[in-house]
Amino acid sequence: MVCALLACAAPALARAQGVDTVQTDTAADRLGLWARTSRASGLVLSSGKTYNRVEGLPVYIGPVFHDSVGAAELNASVMGIIRTADTFHWDSQNLGHRIAAEMRVGRGRGYALGVSSYDVMTPVEPWQLPDPDAALAAFFWHRDFRDYFNRHGAKATATFNMSTRSSLSADWSDERWSSPRERSVFTIFGNGKAWRANPVVDAGRFHLGVLRANIDTRNNEDNPSTGWLIVAEYERGSGRPTDFGPASPLARPIVTPQVTYGRGLVDVRRYNRLSPTTWVNARLVLGGWLNGDDLPLERRFSVGGVGTVPGLDFRKYEPGTVDVSQCSDGGQPPPGNPAQCERVALAQLEYRNELHSSLFDFLNARPIRLRGIGFTVQPTVVAFVDAGRGWLVGQPSGTLVYSSNSFPRFGTFRTDVGLGLDLGLIGIYVAKAVSSPDDPANVFLRVHRRF
Repeated sequence: MVCALLACAAPALARAQGVDTVQTDTAADRLGLWARTSRASGLVLSSGKTYNRVEGLPVYIGPVFHDSVGAAELNASVMGIIRTADTFHWDSQNLGHRIAAEMRVGRGRGYALGVSSYDVMTPVEPWQLPDPDAALAAFFWHRDFRDYFNRHGAKATATFNMSTRSSLSADWSDERWSSPRERSVFTIFGNGKAWRANPVVDAGRFHLGVLRANIDTRNNEDNPSTGWLIVAEYERGSGRPTDFGPASPLARPIVTPQVTYGRGLVDVRRYNRLSPTTWVNARLVLGGWLNGDDLPLERRFSVGGVGTVPGLDFRKYEPGTVDVSQCSDGGQPPPGNPAQCERVALAQLEYRNELHSSLFDFLNARPIRLRGIGFTVQPTVVAFVDAGRGWLVGQPSGTLVYSSNSFPRFGTFRTDVGLGLDLGLIGIYVAKAVSSPDDPANVFLRVHRRF
């Protein structure tokens, strides 16, 4: 099991700081098929590059096909998914699939057209934490930093590639959403302990249209020191929920049998080199409801935890307080304390200073290799501050509900400060909440970089 997880995480480590705001990869990308340059086919056995409390390790198996004609390339795959939860118990929650076909024209500037069918588990908020961090926290430490729902449907995608890493795309999908439950999933430490409940979300059939822009001018995708990464997304969704997940009364006063909503998300990152050994990097995330009906629970937001404001405990429940992290109304939250905010804002700022020390030189005499990926230990001190909060949209009420054209005062944001040592592959950090001075400091690990 350990080898299986490392095989799952290692390919993603090198690109852990790529576009984690949205899940844009196809089956071909996940399995590394675009590296081929001639006609090829075969049987692939691969991991899903994740590990979590609802599926354990998803194992992909099935045939793949690749062909090219001039500047056009075609990839197709038919993958079955077998999940390891409940020791590979043979049931509908442990089985899934991902079938995809895509044609790309041009390796830099060009376009792509694709169709896919899938039955997969999807994070509610993938923008917060990259897959390797969430997977390793679950496998080793029995920590769950994500919630999940099942997506079963089909999608058509059109993409215009402006360069190798910048693109504009449009998706249309027809999906059925449902709530998986947390299951018996093996962990190194704390195996056998109960997991936090995976929150029940809205179930039913939904049609989604998504427009997405990805602008990447960074000098290096994995270890950037200069440039911009901008990801902007607008989602128009409509559906007829058959079951509604429980929500706090203030977060969703009423439910309607027909839901149509507009939702946006913008993730902007700027990397600045001040000298050969110092950098200042910044990130701003704005997301939430834009128009229409209330957002389904799958499409809501939160802050708190190692991916956003690490000085705050993830999904912490504080009775009697105004909850600007998950947007519950101060009473007992629904099981699992789910994300219920309709809008969110997050700002992160960090200062990085590479150390000049011979302490780690013995490790760098020959680069460490993990599944063919070479890396060196580069100790860098990181000082950071974070500020974020969520809120509801409606009739203004206190510091939790604001009108659609209002923005909360900065004094109501949850804030922290922290210090860490980034070794190039793994970083160890300590963060202390400033907005909650009585809370103890949190120590945590991150794969590669914070953002």
